[in-house]
Amino acid sequence: MAVIPKPDQPTFSTALNNAELLRETGNDHHHIGHALLYLEERCRLLEAIAYAAEEYLRFGEDAQLHTRLVKALEAFETYELEAETEEPPSFGLDQG
Repeated sequence: MAVIPKPDQPTFSTALNNAELLRETGNDHHHIGHALLYLEERCRLLEAIAYAAEEYLRFGEDAQLHTRLVKALEAFETYELEAETEEPPSFGLDQG
């Protein structure tokens, strides 16, 4: 698999805005907006875990840092569980 360069912040923000627009207008027929928004949130939560783990290991396994790491892991697990069990939001549009 080829390495895909990281988009700069303006490009990424534009992509997220367009993903939201696809979902809000009901034009996300190929589910690209849905997938991008899901993966962006999942990535944000995983980055929080990585940051908390790095701090915990770097600064001597402090109890407070351990608590932050556990909370980050719990937030990720909760998100994954909710993402698997909830219906996607319809943004007020009838998609029946």
